[in-house]
Amino acid sequence: MATATVSARVARSTRVGRFHGRDAVRVAHSRASASDDDAHSSAHRSFLGDWLRDPQRNQHVVAYLVAHGVGVTAVDRSRERYAQTWCSSDSGVDGEFTVRTTSASGTDRTLTYVLSEDGFVESYKTSQIFGKEPGQVRRFAAFDAKTGTHEVRTESSLGRETTTRTVSEDGTEMTCVRRFISNDPNHDIDITATERFVRPSA
Repeated sequence: MATATVSARVARSTRVGRFHGRDAVRVAHSRASASDDDAHSSAHRSFLGDWLRDPQRNQHVVAYLVAHGVGVTAVDRSRERYAQTWCSSDSGVDGEFTVRTTSASGTDRTLTYVLSEDGFVESYKTSQIFGKEPGQVRRFAAFDAKTGTHEVRTESSLGRETTTRTVSEDGTEMTCVRRFISNDPNHDIDITATERFVRPSA
């Protein structure tokens, strides 16, 4: 398997989040409410709402999936419909988000990234990133309102992940940079993939 290496500047943090099951999902509105305007920073508000991945602007996404063991479906999965809805968490803390992710291949998960001093464990039945068999991964989340950066770090049996998201100044585009460093001693894999999300058309 070919190795692709792209340099990325990745911030480190010990802030963390928490996983919630689908039954705990509260569907977000596509735009921030008036209370959001009053309670949260402009950086926080810029993430709120619906986002749809623009697959034509993917960079190294197929290689990223292959590095995680995704086989012949990697190309199709890199091109499929992949959407997210971001809303403020119930706590109202700036930088805490509940994010629902759906895809054409059947993904439907919701995570609440709570900012605290402890890590959190996400349990899954199957994952194209973390493994096909049921398991758990330890995850850490952080939010920097000054730079408008949301970051999630993950430790799994496959390796280390860092996902960094920022929103454009006009609020119409979200850039998602995913870096993966494999634990496989037989392969030197350090790959960064970039996805860009846009606001769905009305």
